[in-house]
Amino acid sequence: MRHTPVRMSDRWTGSLAGLEAQGILATALAAGRMAPLQSWGETSLGAVTGNNKWFTLSAGQIHQLGLVREDLIRISPPGSRHLRGLELSEEDWEKLTEHGAATYMFRPAAEPSAAGARLVASGELQNVDQAYKCRVRSPWWRVPVLSVPDLFMTYMNADTPRLTANEAGVHHINSIHGVYLGADVRQLGRELLSVASLNTLSMLGAEMVGRSYGGGILKLEPREADQLPVPSIDLVQRHAKRLRSIKPTVRELLQQGRKQEATELVDSVVLKQMLGLDRAAVAAVHAARTSMLERRKARSKAVKG
Repeated sequence: MRHTPVRMSDRWTGSLAGLEAQGILATALAAGRMAPLQSWGETSLGAVTGNNKWFTLSAGQIHQLGLVREDLIRISPPGSRHLRGLELSEEDWEKLTEHGAATYMFRPAAEPSAAGARLVASGELQNVDQAYKCRVRSPWWRVPVLSVPDLFMTYMNADTPRLTANEAGVHHINSIHGVYLGADVRQLGRELLSVASLNTLSMLGAEMVGRSYGGGILKLEPREADQLPVPSIDLVQRHAKRLRSIKPTVRELLQQGRKQEATELVDSVVLKQMLGLDRAAVAAVHAARTSMLERRKARSKAVKG
């Protein structure tokens, strides 16, 4: 069953984005060429441990503690710096593990092993069990987790939110969001939504639906992330071949840290070919997004000053 989008945020105003850019986005939404992310699926917070430093573990710590597989689940490590590409692959996850990242979470499904029980006792001596989120669940050490998401979304962003396919099949904690795609679009979304969403019109939409916090950070809570405008299911289906053709180059550019060039390539397909925007319309979208980004950063400098 396909998800139905809801009304876009009332905070979208011409005074923020410029009337021309707002009109371009509104037209694309009305025509069904752009749609809220919620039309693809649902966005959810990650697991709230109560103490990420204690619950998340590196391979070295696991070996030192003597924990067994049944004591653990695999996770995307805390933070989002590693989620700047189109996907988190199994190879990517293994490299993070090899470099000492906390790619596991202590989360026995049943009773912990003997080593796990020792870790629980150690946590109680450190008063980890007295943290609010730990104190209100029983047993305190069994963190509630959702199923593995299809995509990750960064939600604290200096630049713009990123969608990253979860090819490693790992769980997520509350430093990132998870996106759960509808069953009918799961394959398509996992393959192409991360590249299709790396366009300037979606970035402009992120500035509109998100909230600016200290340091110029753009934050999207799940309800706001649901409203992020992305290319619609129908548009991506019809232009899947074009998106597939640029995906390897976009991936390579992102791996090299050349995000602007990657976005320009995506724009050449999404904005010009898929949405049919002319040069003037593309320029208006770019100018509006740049203006909002610079305004957000300027406000952060003003606060620091």
